[in-house]
Amino acid sequence: MNNYHYIIAGLPDLLPDFTSGQFSYRELADSIKEQLCAKDRRTVDWLEFGADTSHLSRHLYRAAARQKNTFIRSWYELDRRIRNSQTRYLAGKEGIDPEKYSVGETESSGEDYPALLQIFQHPDLFEREHMLDRYRWDRITEMTTFHYFDMDVILGFLAKGMIVGRWSSLDREKGAELFRRYVDEVRGTFKGIDFN
Repeated sequence: MNNYHYIIAGLPDLLPDFTSGQFSYRELADSIKEQLCAKDRRTVDWLEFGADTSHLSRHLYRAAARQKNTFIRSWYELDRRIRNSQTRYLAGKEGIDPEKYSVGETESSGEDYPALLQIFQHPDLFEREHMLDRYRWDRITEMTTFHYFDMDVILGFLAKGMIVGRWSSLDREKGAELFRRYVDEVRGTFKGIDFN
């Protein structure tokens, strides 16, 4: 028997301004996982596994699409669409065929692309990443609408917690440096593209 009501009632507020000071995702996630059954802990592990971009692959996206949990399927599908949209944008700047670098059905990124295009075109790298995480935040809210006391609410909260955790330890200068490192990693794939 699950205790979702108890866990959800005790969750702290998270704000999408991503400025929660000393917020620790790991401490929060560990405290929640202690209250979950083994099956639900494995579902949280699925959520966290993809947070390490070195784990992302076609195989992982395919495996996530077969998961029983609705939020996990939706979360990885959202991540795939965002990454394919970014690929489409960056490849388009250089006249490269995005199909070569995309994962799965690229047509499915179409519903997100107009909004994401505005984000990708923002001139400030730091603000661009902030806007992209706000986009993820809003989609998480949509995914958990009409869910009240179930595992999807907990997973949505943890997904938002990962976003807040990423930003809470960064000031603007450090954040810009971090995101420029991300850009340098992507440059290894898309050589010659101006990301700034």
